[in-house]
Amino acid sequence: MLTDKQLRAMKAGPSDYTISDSKGSRGDGALYVKVKTTGVKEFYHVRFVNQKKRRKKLGNWPALSLADARQLCNAASEQDLSGASLSVLLDSYVAKLKEEGAASHDDVKWSFKKYVTEPHPEVAKLPASLVEPGHIRDILSKMIQAGVTTFTNRVRARLHAAFQHGLNQENNPREYLKDAVQFGLKHNPVTGVPVQKDWERSGERALSVKELGVLWNLLPEELSLVTSELIKFLIATGGQRPTQLLSSDRSMYHKDHVLIRDAKGKVGERTVHTVPLNALALGCLERLSMITAENKYPFSGKDLTESIHTNSLSRAVSKLYSRHKSDFAGPFTLRDIRRTCKTLMGVAGISKEIRDRIQGHAFSDVSSKHYDRYDYFKEKQAALNAWAAWLVGEAKVIS
Repeated sequence: MLTDKQLRAMKAGPSDYTISDSKGSRGDGALYVKVKTTGVKEFYHVRFVNQKKRRKKLGNWPALSLADARQLCNAASEQDLSGASLSVLLDSYVAKLKEEGAASHDDVKWSFKKYVTEPHPEVAKLPASLVEPGHIRDILSKMIQAGVTTFTNRVRARLHAAFQHGLNQENNPREYLKDAVQFGLKHNPVTGVPVQKDWERSGERALSVKELGVLWNLLPEELSLVTSELIKFLIATGGQRPTQLLSSDRSMYHKDHVLIRDAKGKVGERTVHTVPLNALALGCLERLSMITAENKYPFSGKDLTESIHTNSLSRAVSKLYSRHKSDFAGPFTLRDIRRTCKTLMGVAGISKEIRDRIQGHAFSDVSSKHYDRYDYFKEKQAALNAWAAWLVGEAKVIS
């Protein structure tokens, strides 16, 4: 080990050189002194990760004493042994979702940035293994103070899933060491933070035929063209899931149908959901083609290389209601539009089985899950054409 006397005696040479204070335990790293040609003496914590040298500057001597430099070096070693940061864990989880084809990966990435890493940079930099329930509580509490309700539970669920991903990576015998990044997790800190159950009540709101007509005819003047046509398209196609639809780029749109990746099942069960296009849906795409024909996504947002974000769409629906409360029987959200379509397609005479298939619901019976590979395209196409005719004709939703 170096002494203060040796440190003082070190002289500048024709080039920079380094001297180790001690080698330390394998994998812990060590304290090094770098003597520059100017005579400046710098302390570094050095360790090898995946056969690559990682250096962290601790300070300059004599402003930082040798004793204090050793303490900082020990602290740096402890932090390294704690594993990668929370930010790295969240990025790893988002990458996993993207690799699996989950339509929600962009939304998850956005929510982590919006509510975790940007407002809480000090927590994001912590080793994931040092994140405690109190940190999670503070993240969610700040959301609640800002007026966020149900989505607070969504962020909690996503954080819980991210930590489970990290635990699985290190404890599953088939996953361990598959990735060079390790987190050193022993438990999931989100588990001890309760869900706000009063914000998880099942929705029951469905718009009446009259209300759906009011909504449809308010859209062109109240919202942007892309947002208006997107909401109309969702209605025309029987209430598709916005997140999944918006993940379909132009290559998935065809002459008479659009392909939507169904990401609601478990890994290995995800399938492509085929949605036939009726006259109303084709009309939406034709009107949009005037401004988005060259874009990767038909329903593109401010960034022309990306789809409009579902959160922007949700806010637009809520704002539309707030400006026209007297025209509706009560509040409604983007999610209620899907329920409305499911309900009113029944009024239009479409069977529950075909309504379920139009909306991409999973069928869990053995026959459907393992044996039935029929695509039901003709049945869905006939039903959606009947749905469009009902909206225009008998229900007079579209004026």
